Amino acid sequence: MKALVVGAGAVGQVFALHLSRAGAEVTFAVRSPEKVRSPTTVTRLGAFGSRTASEVAASAIVSSLEGRSFELVVVTVPSDALATPWLASILSGVGDAIVVGLQPGLEDRERLLGAGAKEGRLVRGLISLVSFATPLSKDDPLQTPGYAYWFPPLSPFAFDGPPALVETVVQTLERGGMPAVHRKGLEHEVIFFTAALLVTVRALERHRWSLDALAADPSLSVKASEQALAVTARRLARPVPALPSLTTRPWVLSIGARLAPLVVPFDFETYAKVHFTKVAPQSRLLLGELVKEGKDFELPVDALETLLSGVAAG
Repeated sequence: MKALVVGAGAVGQVFALHLSRAGAEVTFAVRSPEKVRSPTTVTRLGAFGSRTASEVAASAIVSSLEGRSFELVVVTVPSDALATPWLASILSGVGDAIVVGLQPGLEDRERLLGAGAKEGRLVRGLISLVSFATPLSKDDPLQTPGYAYWFPPLSPFAFDGPPALVETVVQTLERGGMPAVHRKGLEHEVIFFTAALLVTVRALERHRWSLDALAADPSLSVKASEQALAVTARRLARPVPALPSLTTRPWVLSIGARLAPLVVPFDFETYAKVHFTKVAPQSRLLLGELVKEGKDFELPVDALETLLSGVAAG
């Protein structure tokens, strides 16, 4: 199999690693190939502090397809990059390849189709791993420049779309050691989870990335989650699923914030600050769409607007 990974950041490198392990010939498509280090050290974080380092070396790193053909294309760039002419130049040239989109927003399916992905060849995925550039800080145990990633227990990558295409994606990734499943109805599930995640991350930022501060004062986050999920439910004409609705429970948010440092095998607060600051344009775009839709539906969005404004707590 010839696979194209669009974007060579933390998520793209992990996909390239596992696709290579599945026997695929992997090419990276990026705007500036000269800025991509190859080979790159990618470290899997496991239980009890275990770490497994591997090297990722793509067969090619390109900025245009130049007549190349692929069977599988994984788009790992953020939502705000989907409408760029460069991405359209890539997706318009992949023909009948399976295109996997990992972007979580309300409008991201339409953005992918608008960029050139074909309706009958599009698979959507829900990112379940945590990945980041190393070192996170001067105190990070991983000081080698590269990337690290963690698969949370019992949280395989979920994909949905045309069944035959999804089966190809899932089997390929599992063969390469990445936990993956076909989950029907994922399109809607992704959007609900995204709404809840956007609010929680923005609330954490408002508390200057302190989990203790968020746990002590979850009220705005809870109210904004209620509004975000209400907008999403109205948009999709579906009830809010059980798991996303937990973010509207103050005690769940407080307990979750306090348990996170004990569960994840890295400095979660530093990761959150570094990663979500980097993807802030995507977060603002998606949160802004929720506010706009809420106003269109004449639903309350005052808490969402407070988070979107970026006003710090205290």
